[in-house]
Amino acid sequence: MTSDRDQPRPAVRRRDVFRLGGAVALGGLLPMLPARAARAGAPDPGSTTTTFTGHSPAGFDQWAYVPFHVPDGVNRISVSRTFHPFVLVPGLLENVLDIGIFGAAGWFAGDEAGFRGWSGGARSSFTLSASDATPGYLAGPIVPGTWAVALGPIVYDPRGMDWTVEVTLEFGPPGPAFEPSPAPAQATGRGPGWYRGDMHLHTVHSDGQRTPDQLVADARARGLDFVASTEHNTRAANQIWGRSATDDLLIIGGEEVTTRHGHWLALGLPPDRWIDWRYGPGEGQFAAYADTVRAGGGIVVAAHPSSPGPGSTWEFGYDHVDGIEVWNGPWSLDDTNSVRIWDGLLRDGRRVAALGNSDAHGPADVVGLPQTVVYASELSRSAILAGVRAGRSYLAESADVTLDLTAAAGGRVAGPGQALPVGDDTVDVTARVAGVPGCTVSLHTGRGQVAVGLVGRSGAGVVTWRTRGADAGFVRAEVLRPQPSSTTLTTMAALSNPVWLS
Repeated sequence: MTSDRDQPRPAVRRRDVFRLGGAVALGGLLPMLPARAARAGAPDPGSTTTTFTGHSPAGFDQWAYVPFHVPDGVNRISVSRTFHPFVLVPGLLENVLDIGIFGAAGWFAGDEAGFRGWSGGARSSFTLSASDATPGYLAGPIVPGTWAVALGPIVYDPRGMDWTVEVTLEFGPPGPAFEPSPAPAQATGRGPGWYRGDMHLHTVHSDGQRTPDQLVADARARGLDFVASTEHNTRAANQIWGRSATDDLLIIGGEEVTTRHGHWLALGLPPDRWIDWRYGPGEGQFAAYADTVRAGGGIVVAAHPSSPGPGSTWEFGYDHVDGIEVWNGPWSLDDTNSVRIWDGLLRDGRRVAALGNSDAHGPADVVGLPQTVVYASELSRSAILAGVRAGRSYLAESADVTLDLTAAAGGRVAGPGQALPVGDDTVDVTARVAGVPGCTVSLHTGRGQVAVGLVGRSGAGVVTWRTRGADAGFVRAEVLRPQPSSTTLTTMAALSNPVWLS
């Protein structure tokens, strides 16, 4: 039995990801939609195929389950789906039929034990057994009982959408048990220092184009010290990163929890944890899941909160997040607005960290553009997450760019993410940059921009500012290149988290 892991896959650009069912999931459950089942005669006596047909009404926020019975003796389940296409706006508003599967342990919201995989709209078929599974799905015992194919119909056709699901059960003894190989939690021999990483990445285990090995190779080539695995709504990749891990690259497990009301990064998940996505604002479940992630030592990050894609704009508020992904891939107007949102929270006294990640999916997406540069006591999962949570970091477009921001008062010195007690002392702020020729460096506080300087051809420069007391609240730095992007007049080269003046 083959899966579509070997089939050609179209290139996916980061800004197109919202149109894929793999990048959107469903919050707010509807009752199971009716489906008609017809058993097809199978020439192979060792397998049986059942065809289910159904119809979903027009709508974006809907969900359907297709239950099926798994008797004793089944050693493999394979699923395929088709649906009636409809295009309202090419590449943006189109019919999609997301797919996933839950086992006999349950398939309703919160049934973590039942989860066996998800690929959204990135695949039309998948297979799983005790020994192996299509990327995005979990190999493991095929337990007898009632299973369910999970469907996420995205229907723009006002007439609704017809769909077909085929479930094939193969009989025989189970193969060898799958053996997980999670990534090590620490890179040996790496003490205190600044570490560069990309904490929003996708592989073939959701809707990405790179294999895990290819992603590791690209991350190392870009000068990164750590990456986070953030597949859409599945933990499958977190089980196998140990096969691709190297001594000089830390791999942190995670998930991009892809709801219909915004996406969030659950960073620092152990390989056996999965976070549900089937809820919306006002239901209280996001806060509960965020607490669960933190209780396990992880952090919660609102991903690309200003993305205009269907289901991508952040709607859950910022009371339960540790960080905001203010820079997502090549600089755009979305990121400008995300920085504005983050700056507003800082002015309100909220100590929420800024992150920059590539959200790389395909070969056209550059891993580590941008990257989060974190000061940590060591290159380990716990130390990196602690540094990110505290905002002990800055964002940069590449490993060639460095930004050093400090504030000094009364013989004390603090950097990003740290608080500097100042009283009525004079505060001297210094921003040093390198690798940014022709850029401007500006300092920003709770009162707005307070200083700016131009960097020459050498790419290195220093901007200073002096104030007295703690009235400014905080100070942070931005490095802008006077070069337009596709939607902005300038392009961000680096951005720091704030030093807090207290």
